[in-house]
Amino acid sequence: MKQIHKRLTYANVMSSLAVFLVLGGGAAFAAGNLPRNSVGPRQLQPRAVKTGYIDRNAVTVGKINLEAVRAGKLARNSVPTNRLRNNAVATSKIANFAVTSDKLRNSNVTTEKIRGIAVTGDKIAPGAVDTGKLADAAVTNPKLGNSSVRAEKLGPIVIRTETETVKGEGPVSVEVSCHDGERMLSGGGGFLDEVSGSPVLLSSTNLDDDTWQVRGYITDEKKVAGDLTARIICLGD
Repeated sequence: MKQIHKRLTYANVMSSLAVFLVLGGGAAFAAGNLPRNSVGPRQLQPRAVKTGYIDRNAVTVGKINLEAVRAGKLARNSVPTNRLRNNAVATSKIANFAVTSDKLRNSNVTTEKIRGIAVTGDKIAPGAVDTGKLADAAVTNPKLGNSSVRAEKLGPIVIRTETETVKGEGPVSVEVSCHDGERMLSGGGGFLDEVSGSPVLLSSTNLDDDTWQVRGYITDEKKVAGDLTARIICLGD
C-alpha cells in the first residue's frame, strides 16, 4: 500500500479520473452540471450556435450592432407598412429612381403633394399633357411664349361682314356673328365708303362672345344714304 501511495501524483490521479468519466458516461454528467456562466465565447466553436438554438425573441434591438442588418439580409416583403414609424422614410432615405410609376397607387400623387416648380418640362413625357388635361381658361396670354402660337397651329381665320344702308332718319345698328364652331377674335366697322353728308359712328363693340355690333347715323338734311358695315374676325376649328 505504501508503494502505491508513493507512486500517486496529481497528474496520475487526474488522468485516471478522466478515463473513468469517459468510460462510465461521466462526460454527460459533468456537462449537465456546469456552473452558471462557465461557458463563455472562448468555449464556443465557430458556427456552434445555429438558428435552431436561438429562442424566439432572443435577439432584441439592443443586441443588434449598427448597420448589422443590411438590405441583403432582409427577405422580400419582410418589412410591411405597419412596421414603419411615422416619418421614418424621409427623402434622404430614398434612393434615386427608387419610387417608380408602378410603385404608386392610382391618384396617390395629388396636386397638393407636388411642390411648386417640381414638375419641369423635362419631367413631362411627350404627349402627356393633352387637351383633355387642361382646365378651362388654364392657358392665358401670360403663359404663352413669344411666337409660341404660329399660323400652322391655328384653324382657318374668317372675316364676316354685315352691311346696312343708313339714311338721315336716325342711328342704325348693324350686327354680325361668327358661325357655329367658330370663335371671335376681334371686330370693328363703320362707314367704309365715302358718304355725302356727315356720317357719325356712335359705337363699335362686342355684344357677347361671338357677336359684334356697330351703330351710326348720317346728319344731313338731304338724307343722303351711306353704307354702315360691321366686321368680325372669327377663328374656325
